[in-house]
Amino acid sequence: MVLYIFYGIFVACAAIMSAVLLHRYAAPKRVSFLVLLITWYGWLTSFSVVALVPLDVYTTLSGEGNVNVVLYLWRASYWSTQLLTWLAIPVLQHYSLSGAPSVLGRFGYALNRMWKFYAIVGVLAVLGVLVAAAFGKLELATLPQLIVTFSNTYGLVAIMALLGYGLVEVPKVLWRRSFPETRLKWHLHRVGKSCDRLEKASKELEQCLIIVVITMQQIPRSETELREQAISLMNFANKASPIPLKALQSSKIDVESLEERDLDYAGDAEGVASLRERLKRAIAEFVGSRGDYIAYLKKAIELEALCKSRQIGVYQPHENAGWLVEVGWHYKCRIRPYVQRLGAFICAATSALVVWCEATIASGRHPDLSPFSILIHERSLKYSQWLIQFFVAAPLGYVCVCTFFSLFKLGSLGPYHMVQRATWSWSLLLNASLLSRFAAPLCFNYLHVIRMTGKQRGGRTMVFVDSMGMEDVPLLGAGFNVWFPLVMVVYVGILTTGIFEQCFTKVFVPRKLRFDSEKADDEHSSKGQGLLAVEHENLNRGGSLGEGCNVFGMQSSVEDNSTDAELEKMSNGKYWNRRTLSVELGTSKYTSTQRLNSSQYDSSLANKEEEEEETAVRDEADALFSGLGRK
Repeated sequence: MVLYIFYGIFVACAAIMSAVLLHRYAAPKRVSFLVLLITWYGWLTSFSVVALVPLDVYTTLSGEGNVNVVLYLWRASYWSTQLLTWLAIPVLQHYSLSGAPSVLGRFGYALNRMWKFYAIVGVLAVLGVLVAAAFGKLELATLPQLIVTFSNTYGLVAIMALLGYGLVEVPKVLWRRSFPETRLKWHLHRVGKSCDRLEKASKELEQCLIIVVITMQQIPRSETELREQAISLMNFANKASPIPLKALQSSKIDVESLEERDLDYAGDAEGVASLRERLKRAIAEFVGSRGDYIAYLKKAIELEALCKSRQIGVYQPHENAGWLVEVGWHYKCRIRPYVQRLGAFICAATSALVVWCEATIASGRHPDLSPFSILIHERSLKYSQWLIQFFVAAPLGYVCVCTFFSLFKLGSLGPYHMVQRATWSWSLLLNASLLSRFAAPLCFNYLHVIRMTGKQRGGRTMVFVDSMGMEDVPLLGAGFNVWFPLVMVVYVGILTTGIFEQCFTKVFVPRKLRFDSEKADDEHSSKGQGLLAVEHENLNRGGSLGEGCNVFGMQSSVEDNSTDAELEKMSNGKYWNRRTLSVELGTSKYTSTQRLNSSQYDSSLANKEEEEEETAVRDEADALFSGLGRK
């Protein structure tokens, strides 16, 4: 049992870290429990694959432990990641995005959207089988291993780009952060740039809310089912939108400026569902952009205060600060820059060692040119399970940090972008899917770095290596795992010199797949400086952070947290169910609902009241439509 303590500690830390990451990035009250659970489990299984590497290495080198236990753990972790990344997560992604009103409708939408994806995967699988058959590698018994080989070959190609970028960028980021004055300029640039994105996202959300009201007004009373779907959409807009419908009174968008396609959602149920999907995207974009803007503002304000303290030599954040706060501020001003520079040097040296080990994979153990391999295979350490597992885990941890750093940094703003406390379901699931997809290939590449892919003492081989089946890749050859890392070595050299960002990225890499480079420009930096001054004035007047920018919805971004008691009060003490439509314009409120206690009223009276209420809602929508048209 002692042998598995290190693995158990690693998995426990991975579970805690996954929960911390979820708390850091997931948008509160906007991500369902199922999405949170699947994302957490996807991250956990990815980290558990990594946790198995030190255990497998020690078991192979020492001959101790039960190989069958390691094989069972590896299969459980690996196939969990594969099921998540190729089946569960893609379906759940499209389910969370669907605008269908029912659960079955959302699943139908997800499957309808996924059939193209699975068709492409199926075609590629058939091509892979044909290639394997042409090279004489196809046998029924080895078919599962062949599938693993092709899947991990794709993953290996992707992680070379992610790992290479992380090896260069992690030391650079630590070095840049050690200069607060330069860092302040960069964050002012980010404030200005994120405000531009926030303005675009706010305009799209504003348009969507207006279109929702217009669509409700367009649907005739005779279309009962369609009107119910529209009522559900209005209820969703009231509940989920960070900008309440009553804020549309101050909208500056002219209805006449809307495109023709914006007015075509009321034709059928699919149109209303498409509008709901568009509204979901607009809400996610606005919440993410707002989260970025607020986070960059907070960092810029902190850096500005820090730079002023360094300039005047007073290391006290405010007059009433306690001694602990004062010590922390003193550390940030005086000590942290040197700690970050030291960390940058250590990371740069470690990155150089990793690149050297990747470049010398072809030499194997004779001669062994990998410092990590020499450290692990040293005879004096072979009977110390704790030391061997630690020396395996430490470089592997750094490699994972570099790769996952690149993954979290991928994309400036889009489906890959992760925003603190503002990331929506699609991006969380996509990140978990990519981590699940790349964990095993990353570990397999690391085994080449520490020279553990061949036969070890006593003719033993690692369970991981036997299961991966990538020693001979059809079409690419038996040496693919040896020569392909050399591509990463060249890639790292290009990144280090800056040629990649200046030439190759702008020509060959789509914008949404580019890494967010830290290069400030005068336009956004000047705008950020002005916004920071306005935010300071707003805070001094007692306002909230973010209200200084002149963006629709930032001054009225409130969540609709209406309770059942509030709804009961709104309906004059009558009991209503939660399927309500509440349109607030000025001080008037109208509600269209179905009574739970319908036995207290006769059928004709209830129907008459519902008709009168729906008429009131329609009249109010007409009034809003007319008001928007006059702007």
